[in-house]
Amino acid sequence: MHHLNNEVVFIEIMGGKIFNGSLIDSSDEIFVIHVNNQFVYLPTDHIYTLERDIDNENNIQSPSEIPQFITKVNQDLTLFNILSMAKGLHVELMVTRNEALHGVITSVMDDYFVFQSPIYNTMYIPNKHLKWIIPHIKNDLPYGISETEFLSLSKIKLPTLKKQFADQIAELKGQLVILNLGKDFSHIGKINHVEGRLIEMKDGKSNTIYCNLSHIQIVNPV
Repeated sequence: MHHLNNEVVFIEIMGGKIFNGSLIDSSDEIFVIHVNNQFVYLPTDHIYTLERDIDNENNIQSPSEIPQFITKVNQDLTLFNILSMAKGLHVELMVTRNEALHGVITSVMDDYFVFQSPIYNTMYIPNKHLKWIIPHIKNDLPYGISETEFLSLSKIKLPTLKKQFADQIAELKGQLVILNLGKDFSHIGKINHVEGRLIEMKDGKSNTIYCNLSHIQIVNPV
């Protein structure tokens, strides 16, 4: 898709969200689009359609600056590299259907990453459920918190992390968790066991429920 670089496009994300902006770069894993003075990184797995905005009624122009994640280090445009370069920065993520998350990425593992939110605290997020990521400028901190408060998020100490998401969730056996922020396909309870792709939990009434790990977008230990 490099022949469309600097073209004004419409990109529709699975679920109906449409971005209208200047396409900056693309790879098999990531598309970078400039929208409203922000660089948005879109994993290709969530892109439904892409088309040129021939009329360009919004008079969208190519940006004068270069995306910071691409210029920081000379690396391939992969999801793993983008997540790694975003560590320590204020980023906006979309994972669940309609709620953006603000905070900082602290660890990037094989198939998931750890996100620290001032609102939700520690969150384990599988890479495959990330719909987009937007880096914010250095002094633009979430929720009006101070720089000291924001920097403290990156210093939160966690036990040694497993490389795979399923193995990491198995480490939470006996802990209370919120799955998917209490939104669609969510559950709140204690993890009893993880085997294969299933999580066995006890809910608020101590009933046993089983959740498919493939549909877990976020695990938030309580």
